[in-house]
Amino acid sequence: MSNAQPYVERIDTSLGELELDDYFSPQELKAELRGMELLCSIVNATPVWSVKYGSDRPFLISNDDGPSIVIDIFQSIQRRLNDDDPHLTVYMDKSPICVLRDPKGIQTPSTDSIVSLVLLGVAGWPIHATPGTLAQKAHQTTNKVYEDCSELLPSDYDELQTMMEMNELGLVNEAISTLAEMARRWYVCRCWDLEKVKDTLEPLLQNFTQQEIEKYLSEPSDASDALFITV
Repeated sequence: MSNAQPYVERIDTSLGELELDDYFSPQELKAELRGMELLCSIVNATPVWSVKYGSDRPFLISNDDGPSIVIDIFQSIQRRLNDDDPHLTVYMDKSPICVLRDPKGIQTPSTDSIVSLVLLGVAGWPIHATPGTLAQKAHQTTNKVYEDCSELLPSDYDELQTMMEMNELGLVNEAISTLAEMARRWYVCRCWDLEKVKDTLEPLLQNFTQQEIEKYLSEPSDASDALFITV
Protein backbone atom coordinates (compact mmCIF):
# COMPACT_ATOMS: atom_id res chain seq x y z
CA MET A 1 0.00 0.00 0.00
CA SER A 2 1.41 3.36 -1.02
CA ASN A 3 2.15 5.99 1.61
CA ALA A 4 2.72 8.69 -0.98
CA GLN A 5 1.55 12.11 0.10
CA PRO A 6 -0.53 14.28 -2.26
CA TYR A 7 1.46 16.84 -4.20
CA VAL A 8 1.17 20.32 -2.69
CA GLU A 9 1.32 23.39 -4.90
CA ARG A 10 2.44 26.69 -3.38
CA ILE A 11 0.92 29.87 -4.81
CA ASP A 12 2.27 33.34 -4.05
CA THR A 13 -0.52 35.73 -3.09
CA SER A 14 -0.79 39.26 -1.72
CA LEU A 15 -1.24 37.73 1.75
CA GLY A 16 1.54 35.15 1.60
CA GLU A 17 2.06 31.64 0.27
CA LEU A 18 -1.12 29.62 -0.21
CA GLU A 19 -0.74 25.83 -0.22
CA LEU A 20 -3.19 23.72 -2.23
CA ASP A 21 -3.40 20.06 -3.14
CA ASP A 22 -2.88 19.65 -6.87
CA TYR A 23 -6.49 18.87 -7.84
CA PHE A 24 -7.94 22.39 -7.94
CA SER A 25 -9.41 24.35 -10.85
CA PRO A 26 -7.05 27.06 -12.20
CA GLN A 27 -10.08 29.17 -13.14
CA GLU A 28 -11.48 28.95 -9.62
CA LEU A 29 -8.06 29.82 -8.15
CA LYS A 30 -7.91 32.88 -10.41
CA ALA A 31 -11.32 33.98 -9.12
CA GLU A 32 -10.16 33.50 -5.52
CA LEU A 33 -7.07 35.63 -6.14
CA ARG A 34 -9.17 38.41 -7.70
CA GLY A 35 -11.44 38.31 -4.66
CA MET A 36 -8.39 38.45 -2.38
CA GLU A 37 -7.23 41.68 -4.04
CA LEU A 38 -10.63 43.28 -3.41
CA LEU A 39 -10.60 41.96 0.16
CA CYS A 40 -7.21 43.54 0.83
CA SER A 41 -8.39 46.81 -0.69
CA ILE A 42 -11.39 46.94 1.65
CA VAL A 43 -9.44 45.94 4.77
CA ASN A 44 -6.81 48.59 4.03
CA ALA A 45 -9.57 51.22 3.81
CA THR A 46 -11.27 50.52 7.15
CA PRO A 47 -10.23 50.39 10.82
CA VAL A 48 -12.93 47.77 11.47
CA TRP A 49 -10.74 44.89 10.23
CA SER A 50 -7.06 44.04 10.14
CA VAL A 51 -4.91 41.16 8.88
CA LYS A 52 -2.65 39.40 11.33
CA TYR A 53 -0.35 36.44 10.76
CA GLY A 54 -0.30 33.35 12.94
CA SER A 55 2.20 30.57 12.14
CA ASP A 56 2.32 30.66 8.33
CA ARG A 57 -1.14 31.93 7.40
CA PRO A 58 -3.12 35.20 7.50
CA PHE A 59 -6.13 35.74 9.74
CA LEU A 60 -8.70 38.50 9.36
CA ILE A 61 -9.62 39.98 12.75
CA SER A 62 -12.41 42.37 13.70
CA ASN A 63 -11.48 45.48 15.69
CA ASP A 64 -14.97 46.72 16.61
CA ASP A 65 -17.15 46.26 19.68
CA GLY A 66 -18.72 42.95 20.66
CA PRO A 67 -17.25 39.45 20.35
CA SER A 68 -14.04 39.17 18.31
CA ILE A 69 -14.44 37.65 14.85
CA VAL A 70 -11.51 35.80 13.25
CA ILE A 71 -11.58 34.49 9.67
CA ASP A 72 -9.00 32.00 8.42
CA ILE A 73 -8.66 33.24 4.85
CA PHE A 74 -6.41 30.52 3.46
CA GLN A 75 -8.29 27.63 5.04
CA SER A 76 -11.54 29.01 3.62
CA ILE A 77 -9.94 29.02 0.15
CA GLN A 78 -8.55 25.51 0.65
CA ARG A 79 -11.95 24.18 1.71
CA ARG A 80 -13.51 25.72 -1.41
CA LEU A 81 -10.90 24.65 -3.98
CA ASN A 82 -9.74 21.27 -2.65
CA ASP A 83 -12.83 19.95 -0.86
CA ASP A 84 -15.72 21.87 -2.49
CA ASP A 85 -16.77 22.67 1.07
CA PRO A 86 -19.31 25.56 1.24
CA HIS A 87 -18.20 26.68 4.72
CA LEU A 88 -15.97 29.60 5.64
CA THR A 89 -13.57 29.08 8.55
CA VAL A 90 -14.80 31.61 11.10
CA TYR A 91 -14.35 31.94 14.86
CA MET A 92 -16.24 34.12 17.35
CA ASP A 93 -14.41 34.67 20.63
CA LYS A 94 -12.08 31.76 19.64
CA SER A 95 -14.97 29.30 19.16
CA PRO A 96 -15.65 27.95 15.64
CA ILE A 97 -19.00 28.91 14.18
CA CYS A 98 -20.83 27.74 11.06
CA VAL A 99 -20.90 30.28 8.23
CA LEU A 100 -21.96 29.06 4.78
CA ARG A 101 -21.43 30.74 1.44
CA ASP A 102 -24.65 31.98 -0.14
CA PRO A 103 -26.39 28.82 -1.46
CA LYS A 104 -27.71 30.87 -4.40
CA GLY A 105 -24.13 31.40 -5.53
CA ILE A 106 -22.60 28.04 -4.69
CA GLN A 107 -19.82 28.63 -7.24
CA THR A 108 -18.94 31.96 -5.67
CA PRO A 109 -15.29 32.20 -4.59
CA SER A 110 -14.77 31.97 -0.84
CA THR A 111 -12.97 35.33 -0.92
CA ASP A 112 -16.11 36.99 -2.34
CA SER A 113 -18.09 35.54 0.58
CA ILE A 114 -15.44 36.82 3.00
CA VAL A 115 -15.76 40.26 1.38
CA SER A 116 -19.51 40.15 2.05
CA LEU A 117 -18.84 39.29 5.70
CA VAL A 118 -16.28 42.09 5.98
CA LEU A 119 -18.76 44.61 4.54
CA LEU A 120 -21.32 43.53 7.13
CA GLY A 121 -18.76 44.48 9.76
CA VAL A 122 -18.12 47.82 8.08
CA ALA A 123 -21.88 48.46 8.10
CA GLY A 124 -22.07 47.69 11.84
CA TRP A 125 -23.45 44.13 11.60
CA PRO A 126 -27.07 45.01 10.69
CA ILE A 127 -29.31 42.42 12.33
CA HIS A 128 -31.44 41.78 9.23
CA ALA A 129 -28.40 40.86 7.10
CA THR A 130 -26.06 39.17 9.60
CA PRO A 131 -26.01 35.32 9.58
CA GLY A 132 -27.86 33.80 12.52
CA THR A 133 -24.68 32.22 13.88
CA LEU A 134 -23.28 35.76 14.24
CA ALA A 135 -26.43 37.19 15.87
CA GLN A 136 -24.56 37.83 19.12
CA LYS A 137 -22.19 40.08 17.19
CA ALA A 138 -25.05 42.00 15.61
CA HIS A 139 -26.69 42.62 18.99
CA GLN A 140 -23.53 43.66 20.85
CA THR A 141 -21.77 45.84 18.27
CA THR A 142 -22.42 49.50 18.92
CA ASN A 143 -19.58 51.10 16.95
CA LYS A 144 -21.17 52.26 13.69
CA VAL A 145 -18.07 53.53 11.94
CA TYR A 146 -19.59 54.44 8.57
CA GLU A 147 -22.85 56.04 7.57
CA ASP A 148 -24.91 54.28 4.90
CA CYS A 149 -25.44 57.15 2.46
CA SER A 150 -27.61 56.49 -0.58
CA GLU A 151 -27.02 59.80 -2.35
CA LEU A 152 -24.03 61.86 -3.37
CA LEU A 153 -22.68 64.22 -0.73
CA PRO A 154 -21.27 67.75 -1.15
CA SER A 155 -17.78 66.28 -0.76
CA ASP A 156 -18.51 63.98 -3.72
CA TYR A 157 -19.39 66.94 -5.91
CA ASP A 158 -16.17 68.67 -4.86
CA GLU A 159 -14.20 65.61 -5.96
CA LEU A 160 -16.12 65.41 -9.22
CA GLN A 161 -15.22 69.03 -9.92
CA THR A 162 -11.58 68.19 -9.26
CA MET A 163 -11.86 65.23 -11.61
CA MET A 164 -13.25 67.43 -14.39
CA GLU A 165 -10.47 69.98 -13.91
CA MET A 166 -7.83 67.22 -14.10
CA ASN A 167 -9.36 65.94 -17.33
CA GLU A 168 -9.39 69.44 -18.86
CA LEU A 169 -5.69 69.77 -18.00
CA GLY A 170 -4.94 66.53 -19.80
CA LEU A 171 -4.39 64.51 -16.61
CA VAL A 172 -6.63 61.73 -17.87
CA ASN A 173 -5.26 58.83 -15.82
CA GLU A 174 -5.37 60.92 -12.65
CA ALA A 175 -8.98 61.92 -13.40
CA ILE A 176 -10.09 58.30 -13.91
CA SER A 177 -8.15 57.29 -10.78
CA THR A 178 -10.14 59.87 -8.81
CA LEU A 179 -13.39 58.30 -10.04
CA ALA A 180 -12.12 54.83 -9.13
CA GLU A 181 -11.19 55.97 -5.63
CA MET A 182 -14.68 57.42 -5.17
CA ALA A 183 -16.22 54.16 -6.41
CA ARG A 184 -14.23 52.11 -3.90
CA ARG A 185 -15.33 54.43 -1.10
CA TRP A 186 -19.00 54.21 -2.12
CA TYR A 187 -18.73 50.43 -2.16
CA VAL A 188 -16.74 50.01 1.04
CA CYS A 189 -17.70 52.89 3.30
CA ARG A 190 -21.29 53.52 2.24
CA CYS A 191 -22.16 49.91 1.42
CA TRP A 192 -23.56 50.70 -2.01
CA ASP A 193 -24.06 47.54 -4.05
CA LEU A 194 -21.98 47.04 -7.16
CA GLU A 195 -24.78 47.90 -9.57
CA LYS A 196 -25.48 51.22 -7.85
CA VAL A 197 -21.80 52.15 -8.04
CA LYS A 198 -21.66 51.27 -11.75
CA ASP A 199 -24.89 53.15 -12.51
CA THR A 200 -23.53 56.25 -10.77
CA LEU A 201 -20.23 56.02 -12.64
CA GLU A 202 -21.72 55.38 -16.08
CA PRO A 203 -22.52 59.01 -17.06
CA LEU A 204 -19.26 60.21 -15.49
CA LEU A 205 -17.20 57.81 -17.58
CA GLN A 206 -18.67 59.34 -20.72
CA ASN A 207 -16.15 62.13 -20.21
CA PHE A 208 -13.47 59.68 -21.38
CA THR A 209 -12.88 57.72 -24.57
CA GLN A 210 -12.85 53.94 -24.65
CA GLN A 211 -9.12 54.03 -25.37
CA GLU A 212 -8.47 56.23 -22.31
CA ILE A 213 -10.41 53.90 -20.03
CA GLU A 214 -8.69 50.82 -21.45
CA LYS A 215 -5.30 52.45 -20.95
CA TYR A 216 -6.13 53.20 -17.31
CA LEU A 217 -7.38 49.65 -16.68
CA SER A 218 -4.14 48.24 -18.07
CA GLU A 219 -2.37 49.77 -15.05
CA PRO A 220 -5.04 50.76 -12.49
CA SER A 221 -4.30 52.48 -9.19
CA ASP A 222 -5.95 49.55 -7.40
CA ALA A 223 -6.49 45.97 -8.53
CA SER A 224 -10.21 46.17 -7.71
CA ASP A 225 -10.88 49.15 -10.03
CA ALA A 226 -11.93 46.86 -12.88
CA LEU A 227 -14.92 45.80 -10.77
CA PHE A 228 -16.32 49.31 -10.96
CA ILE A 229 -14.92 50.85 -14.13
CA THR A 230 -15.87 49.09 -17.34
CA VAL A 231 -15.49 50.03 -20.99
